[in-house]
Amino acid sequence: MSGTAETGHARNAANYKKLLVEIQSFSTTYNPSAVEIKLAALQSLGTNLDNSLTSVRDTFKPYKNATNARKELFNKLSKYTTRIFKALKACGATKKEITDGASLEKKIQGTRITPKHALDAFIHSTHKTLTGTQPTDNSTSPDTLQEILDHSASQMSFDNRIENFKKFISFLSGITKYNPNETDLKITALNTHAANLVILNDTVNSTFVPWANARIQRDKYLYADATGAHDIVLQVKSYVASVFGAASPEYKLISKISIKKFTKHTRKSKKIQD
Repeated sequence: MSGTAETGHARNAANYKKLLVEIQSFSTTYNPSAVEIKLAALQSLGTNLDNSLTSVRDTFKPYKNATNARKELFNKLSKYTTRIFKALKACGATKKEITDGASLEKKIQGTRITPKHALDAFIHSTHKTLTGTQPTDNSTSPDTLQEILDHSASQMSFDNRIENFKKFISFLSGITKYNPNETDLKITALNTHAANLVILNDTVNSTFVPWANARIQRDKYLYADATGAHDIVLQVKSYVASVFGAASPEYKLISKISIKKFTKHTRKSKKIQD
């Protein structure tokens, strides 16, 4: 999770709450006809923003714990697979069996699928659901979208390594001479290891989904067209300027309160203009 980006979203929410405090100080003079910028609606959006930020924080920890556990086990897979292959070579297997085993071992070492492939798949699916998350739209921030793409690429990579490891086990099961004395190299142990890899990989995906959905929802509250805090603040500023005047003390109280909207293409941010 990008600390800089997350700080930016939290700052935007804090700035919105600051604007809300100032609007409340205007008392009954603040009386817009537009329902979406009435005080009750502004307060409701503020509450939703607070809750969404809490949800992002609360759902991140299980996901982080799951990714750490998966990383620890998968980091050992390459050396483990090398030991298995050495045991195959030492058991008296034929040259063809050793050659085939070497090919499978190489596949298990794995090359991570780049986010570019995940992005192609994402575009091809016309922004439909990825890995169980709700569909994104133009309110989804670049960092949230990137997390989804990176997760998709990572899952594809781990899925491939698991599948190749299972194929390796199946291959070894058909070789009569492969029957090592070492407990952790026996077929039973290999199957157990494969099952553990699957469990940890599935846990990462199942914990990612609520975290990604929490981020998508937070982004909607902040950046959705017309209803998000970004556009609402613009509308509020226009109303306050119309009631009190652009040179009034009331307008000056809120004119410098800025919310940054992140763009998909440049990943830079732009401030709301006064």
